[in-house]
This record gives sequence, structure tokens and C-alpha cells, in this order.
Amino acid sequence: MKKAIVLVSLLLLASGLCAAGTGSNLVLNLGVMTDDGLSFSPFIWTAGLELDLQLGKYLMLSPEATLAQNGFKFKEFLLFPGAVLNFTPGSFFVGGGLVKGIYIGSGQAFVSDDFSLKLNAGFLTENLKLTAYAITSFDNLFSDMLVGASLGFRF
Repeated sequence: MKKAIVLVSLLLLASGLCAAGTGSNLVLNLGVMTDDGLSFSPFIWTAGLELDLQLGKYLMLSPEATLAQNGFKFKEFLLFPGAVLNFTPGSFFVGGGLVKGIYIGSGQAFVSDDFSLKLNAGFLTENLKLTAYAITSFDNLFSDMLVGASLGFRF
């Protein structure tokens, strides 16, 4: 848990340093996630917070934290803190980065030892961010993935 807190703190610090003098947007998003078979069994909803930091004309760094919940029991959660670097030619974006899964529930927390690869693509407007993404382990690249989509509100 300490490593996850340190990771999130460093990402937020880096975000603040990068935001000075560049365009940035806070993004609140809601979405869904499932396995790579698109079964939606179980149904996983997500809620997240991102900070989009425009680094020049074509790059955007997005530190993020996404909370994932299976169903509507509100007893166990997965937290995915991470950062994604996106290529942004206009209103379309595509990129990749690292996330780390943290299980929170039943009075305990468990942090995965490994980072996972997150690939994403989507569209940006002044007020909205539509994203499709895949999260995959480096051990089983593009096998047993989580795939999802989210709609974000940019401030």
C-alpha cells in the first residue's frame, strides 16, 4: 500500500510541475469495463479522475486514478492509479502507459507486484473526453485483458 501511495504522490507532484505554463484539464469520467471476450459478466462500472497535461502541440500526459466496482454491492473495489502518454493530432488521441491494480475490500488492501500496460484511444472536445482502452499484463500480453470505455467531463 505504501508503494501505491508513493506512486500516486509522485504522479501528482509531476503533474503539478508539468501543469505550470502548459494547458491542463481535470477530467471526471464514468464508464464500463469487462473481460476481452466482451461478455459483461461480471458487469464492472468505473469512475475515474484524470489530469490532462498538454506537453507541446502533440503530446498529452494523463496521470489518472480509476475505481472499478463489480456490480452494485459496494464492498470490494479495484483501484488503478497510473499514467498514460498520448499523441494528440487534433481532437483524436492514442497512447499507452502503466497502471497498477490495487484491491480494496473486506477490511484489507492488496497491491499487485506488477505494473500493467494500458493502451487507449479516443476523441477530445473542449468539454468531453470519450475513451476506449485495454489493460493487459506484461506476462500475458494481449491475453486475459480488461477492456473498457469511458465518458469524461473536462474542466
